[in-house]
Amino acid sequence: MKKHPSPQHRWIWLATIAAVLIYGGSAAAAELSVCIDNSSPTASMDANLARAVAAQQGSTLRVHAFNGSGGDEGFALSKFNQLAENRCSLVLGFPIDADAHAVPPGLLASTPYGHTGFVLVTPSGSRAETLAELPLHSDVAVTYQTTPNLYFASHPNVEADVHRSDAGSLHALEKHAVSAAMLWQPTIVRYLASRHEASRFSYHELREPHAQFNLVALYDSTNAPAARAFEQSIDALAHSGQLARLLAPYAQAGAALPVRRGTAMLRHAPRGASSGGHCGGSAGKPRKPAAVPALYTVVQADNGKQKFLANCAQCHGPTLEGRAGPALKGPNFASAQSKFHVSDIFSILTHNMPATDPGSLAHDDYVEIMAFLLQQNGYPAGSKTLTFEGARRSKVKLVYRGD
Repeated sequence: MKKHPSPQHRWIWLATIAAVLIYGGSAAAAELSVCIDNSSPTASMDANLARAVAAQQGSTLRVHAFNGSGGDEGFALSKFNQLAENRCSLVLGFPIDADAHAVPPGLLASTPYGHTGFVLVTPSGSRAETLAELPLHSDVAVTYQTTPNLYFASHPNVEADVHRSDAGSLHALEKHAVSAAMLWQPTIVRYLASRHEASRFSYHELREPHAQFNLVALYDSTNAPAARAFEQSIDALAHSGQLARLLAPYAQAGAALPVRRGTAMLRHAPRGASSGGHCGGSAGKPRKPAAVPALYTVVQADNGKQKFLANCAQCHGPTLEGRAGPALKGPNFASAQSKFHVSDIFSILTHNMPATDPGSLAHDDYVEIMAFLLQQNGYPAGSKTLTFEGARRSKVKLVYRGD
């Protein structure tokens, strides 16, 4: 007599078949493998998100923790490729500038699942929610080599108080040595929570270019199925409301909108729309690319190389490849998507360099170092001398043009 499987055995059999169909032949393959930066203030948030995604998928979770600070030598972008290739399927919590969309070369990014960024932090009694609302001559703490160093040039009512670390900026704020600070949102959230002082300070999103960042999972092409499954789980968590709870208060669910000063943003331009009108019979005729301007002289670049080696190479490398400080040459430093101008980079240079004593060099030294950076990013030398005021005001786009 032929025996029929019991209901319990039938359920086990069906579950096994489902696992084979979903995971390619083996239930043991149902594993979510993620890398999490344990030096990041969002590390606990990333771990909670990974657990929720694994639970939603019915997968086991394997976490590889890494130190993204890199210590004194810094953490090169290429190391993310090594993580994605050898350690895990997904690298969680990677922030991408909403205005630039740059991803480490060779890697792909999931659809953004959250956004965070830099915020303006003020004492709780302050009514200022933006830089423009701060009183004239307000000192604002800012951390060395962070994006908010760009904003002082366009907000003359505030003055930079540069610190070498977030701890220094936070200390200045806590001791009322400054009127406000511009800090990474997860950093100030963790700081206030550790001191139980959330009521003493308020913070507001900075609606400035390059202040908003989207959070994504990085992966290489071989892990595309894992990325698709991750995105499906994120959608499910978002619809249930769990995603917003998992990200708060370090980040907000969904993608951040780009910010462009003085322009209206369109996420998708209408078909057939152009960036400018046509005159006479030139409609449809391709435009010649604009000539690359010559902003400096050969002598300035040569002098700048020596001054860079003496003052900057320890952090940024003798060939500008990056060490503890970021690379200062190449498509990741000066990408078209970032929409940086010469004045933006020069502002950071004059406020942040050298690390041992920011802002301490002579004006001519900064100008010649800027000339060297332009040379190394493919800009030609000319007969016109670059000046401090000219570099400070230059709206020439800084885009890597090759050696």
